[in-house]
Parts: sequence; structure tokens; C-alpha cells
Amino acid sequence: MNSESLARRGRRPGDLRVVVRRPAKMPRTLGPSALFAACYGNVGSSIYYALGVTAAFALGLTPLALILAGFIFVTTALNYAEGTAALPHAGGSSSFARRAFNAPIGFIVGWVQLLNYTATVSISSYFAISYLGFLGKYVPALAPLATDQSTHVGATVVLIAILVAVNVIGIQESSALNLVLAFTDLVTQLVLVILGIILLLDLQTVVHNIHWGLAPTWGNFLAGISIAMVTYTGIETISNLSEEAKDPGRNVPRATWWVIIAVLFVSAFLPTIGVSVFPVTYDQHLHAYTTQLATTYKADPVAGIVMGFKDDLLRFWAQVWVGILAFTILVIATNAGLLGISRLSYSMAGVDLLPHRLAKLHRRFKTPYVSIIVFGVAAALLVLPGIVVGGKEIDLMSAVYSLAATFAFCSAHLSVMRLRFIEPALHRPYRMPWNIKFGRDSIPVLSLVGALFIGTVFTQLLFENISNTTFIFLGWLALGVVAYVLYMRYRHEPIWEPLEVPPPRERAVEHVPLESLPRSARYRMGRRERVSGHVAAARHVHERHRPVWQLELELFFARHGAIRGVLIVLVFAAVSGLAIFVDLSRFDPFGPGLGWSPGLVLVAFLAAYVLNRSHSEQ
Repeated sequence: MNSESLARRGRRPGDLRVVVRRPAKMPRTLGPSALFAACYGNVGSSIYYALGVTAAFALGLTPLALILAGFIFVTTALNYAEGTAALPHAGGSSSFARRAFNAPIGFIVGWVQLLNYTATVSISSYFAISYLGFLGKYVPALAPLATDQSTHVGATVVLIAILVAVNVIGIQESSALNLVLAFTDLVTQLVLVILGIILLLDLQTVVHNIHWGLAPTWGNFLAGISIAMVTYTGIETISNLSEEAKDPGRNVPRATWWVIIAVLFVSAFLPTIGVSVFPVTYDQHLHAYTTQLATTYKADPVAGIVMGFKDDLLRFWAQVWVGILAFTILVIATNAGLLGISRLSYSMAGVDLLPHRLAKLHRRFKTPYVSIIVFGVAAALLVLPGIVVGGKEIDLMSAVYSLAATFAFCSAHLSVMRLRFIEPALHRPYRMPWNIKFGRDSIPVLSLVGALFIGTVFTQLLFENISNTTFIFLGWLALGVVAYVLYMRYRHEPIWEPLEVPPPRERAVEHVPLESLPRSARYRMGRRERVSGHVAAARHVHERHRPVWQLELELFFARHGAIRGVLIVLVFAAVSGLAIFVDLSRFDPFGPGLGWSPGLVLVAFLAAYVLNRSHSEQ
């Protein structure tokens, strides 16, 4: 055996060296400031186009719609903080659902999030170029961005390509860019809000804009809350970057609180200033109430707000300032969207929910370059419909955002609540406040309330079918299901994994009485004779196959008893029937027809399922 073989195998003949190759992992380099910058870039940017869309539905109640959506955002953000601190892996709500339920449910949630992130990248980059073109009146070189559609498309694709290259090169370069742009945006937003409060805000106009039940109607107001959810869709970014966070148990909750404070501050004051500058009026031609915030300045509402300054010099510099501000924050959103979608696809591919090629890391930069390039190209292709339909693209994609985000948020609430009980020993560096002791652990009140509210908003938006977005969402969902089934068939793996496996039956033991033998019979040739043990007779027991739902019902009544179980079912059925009756009747303030009640009933049923199981597992 030569020296090369000895060096490879060991020092002596016969020695073997076993090398375990582990998959490469992305380094943990992100602190709380980098996490905040990436998340705020995705969350805070939506106000620059979501404000106009929300105003189209909520009119004078736009500030209230954004505040109520902000309350849902707080419950969701704290829920994500607990789940991410306990499970610091890329994937966000998809990882939570996979851990709490099973892999197919985790895939569905992740697939919906891919739709959300891809649309975020395309729309954010498109409107970043739009706001840059807004500066064309002062910088002639930028004028073609606002006047020529082909130039606009080319600039948008170039912007996406640049950010794709930045993300492929490395997370440090990308995070540094996010941090600089986020700090610039925070300063400019603070200045804009202060100037707006001093020079533009008129509380009397804000109050006179409100026409309860008329402008807007209660149905449009609830739809406005649903659309306003697009303002807070980027909270998943922190979860997707947690795998690269330093000390995620401490830094993730800290960054989440920073995002909550910053976003709620802007979302509370900026819409109030907007409806003060553009009051709600009755349009004789449309025979309806409207506001210029939702019509003339729908595509660039923040630029419209600064047009209200009386001083010419201040208005000039404010327009330039807002153009730069909107461009920077929308670049942050595009960059954060690419970060989120690459990490989400990397996480899903790493657990065999997507092809492994998407999980491959770059040999030098250690980034998931395949997924970044693939979905970057997909986002660039999605820019084309926005150019064809113009301003209607905002309504279309905002509704798609809201549907995808509320679906993922609701699943995250239920997943974190279920994890409390199926894995009570899981280390949780952070727990959200307000918990009620129940069973093996405690009920997170914020998760329960947030899931109920988000489920209501989701189904209301689903039945509204704004710009046919319901068909788009359901089509994307169906495409994901078909792709998952085909991929599982290709891998020769089961399509569905049971949420629970019933315990095996106890082994039957045949009890045979001891036979007393005479003393002489237990000896032979001076040695004790071994007495063989009795073996239970083998019996074939024919077990009837029972479906999972039947097993669940049997377990439910076994836990609570027949009378109590029937009472629980009857009470739940009565309350659900009452909710659906009110939703369909003329007494519903949001208008007759199915809307909020299916979401409320479905989420309440799922929450009751989770809590009922936990009580028996203590």
C-alpha cells in the first residue's frame, strides 16, 4: 500500500477514516439592525401605493381602516416573533405549519407565500421606477421613465437584475444596502409627517369626511381593512432571514418591536394627513363619494400629499424629497422581497418540498443563487401585465397581496398555537404576552384573536373578488397542489401525512393457569428440567378500516363523554349557524351575502380542534 493510500485511509493498513458531509449552511451574520432594515423595507414601502387603494374603498375612514389593520399586524408580528425565536429557520409561516401540522400543509402555505413575494418584487420595482420618473420634471434625463412605456419596462428589469446580482454576491452586501436605505427612509418619513401635521393637517376636515354607513358603506369599509393588510405583508421577512441571524432568540423579537413602532407611527399619521389634503366630496358624474387620493393620485398618493404645501419653494423640495424617498423605500422592498423569496424557496427545497436544485448554495458566496435567479426572472416577467393594464394593476396585485398574506398569517397563528401543546418542551426564548393556562401549556390570546380577525378578513376579501383576484388566487393554489402531487409521485413518496397516528392496540396475552408438577417430574438425572413457558394462542383479529375523521370523532367523545360532547357540538353548530344567518340577512351591516362568516366559523373550528386535542395531552 503506497503512502498516498495511507494518507487517505489512515496510518495503518485496515484503518478507515469516515467523513460525514453535511449540507452547507448560510452563515449567521445579521444583527437586529439588519433584520429591521430588511423587514421595514418590505412593510413600510407598501404605504406608497396601498394608501390610494385603501382610500378607494374606505374614503374618509382610511385612517381607521389602516389602524385596525395595524392591530391585526401587531398580533401577527408578535406571533411571528415567538415562532421565529423558537424555530430560527428560513421559511416563516411555511416552517411553522410544517412543524405543527405536516409537510403538505407546509407546502401549501409556502406556495402561497411564493406568490406574495414574487408579486412584491415586481410591483415594488415597477413603482420605484414610477417615482423616479416623477422626478423627470426636474431632471430631464429621467423624463422618459414616465412618458415611454418601453423605457419604463427596461429600467424595471435592470433594477431587478442589479438587486439579483447584489443578493447573489452575498448577504452582507445586501444587508448593508438595506440598512442605509432604511435609515434614509425613516428620516424622510419623520420629516414629512412633522411638516404635514404642522402645515397640512385639519382635524375638522378629517371629521367632516366621515359619513357613517354611507361613504363608505360597511361592506366597502371591511374591504378597505382587507386591502389595508397589504401595508403589513412584509413581516415574514424577519422569519425568512432568521436562519442567518445572530442570536435569533434575542434579536428577532427586538427587530420585530422596532418594525411595529415605526410602521404604526407612519400608518397612523400619513393617511390622516392625506384625507385632510384631499377631502371626500360627492361626484355628480359618478353619483358617488370620492377623493382625489383614490383617483388622481392613486398611483402616487404620497406625492399628491406634498402637492398640498402652499409655499412654492417648500412644495418643490418636498416633491424632490418624496420622489427620492419613494424610490429608495421601494428599492428596499424589492431587495427584501428577493431576500424573502430566495430564503423561502431554499427552506422548502431543503425539506424536499421543492426540487433540491433550488437549495444549492454558491460555492464562493454561500447564497442560494439558483432560487434568487429563478424567481428574479419570474418577478421581471410579472412586470408586463402592470404595463398593459396601467393603474388597475394596483387594485389587482394589492388584492392578491392581501389574500396571500392573510392566508399565511392565519396559518401562522394556528401553527404557533398548536406548537404550544404538541411541543411544550420546545425552547422558546420569547413568548408573546397574554396567555391563559390550558392543558399542557397555555392559550396565546393574541394568536387566537388574530386568527379569528384574519380569517374573517380573508373570506370577506375572497367573496369580494376584486378585479377577479379570487380566481387568480385559487388558480395559483390549484397549480401548487398539482405540482406537489406530481413531485411526490416522481419521488415515490406519499402525498399526505396524517396529523396523528392512533396508538397501536395492546398486545393480547393469554393467561394460562400454572400447572403444579410433582417434585419427581422436575428432576432428571440429578438436574432440574426446564419447564417451557406457555405461548399465547395466535388469533387473527379482523380490524375494520376506519377513516381519520371517524377516529377523531371517537376520540372526541371518549374524552368528553357522550352528553358533554353532544352539547359542545350543538352549541358550536348553533353559534356558527347564527353567524352565517346574520351574514346572509339584511341585518348584516356589511351587506347581505356570504363574506366574513365562513372565515370566522372555519378558524373557530380549527382553533377548537387544536385546543381540544391539547387538553387530553396534559
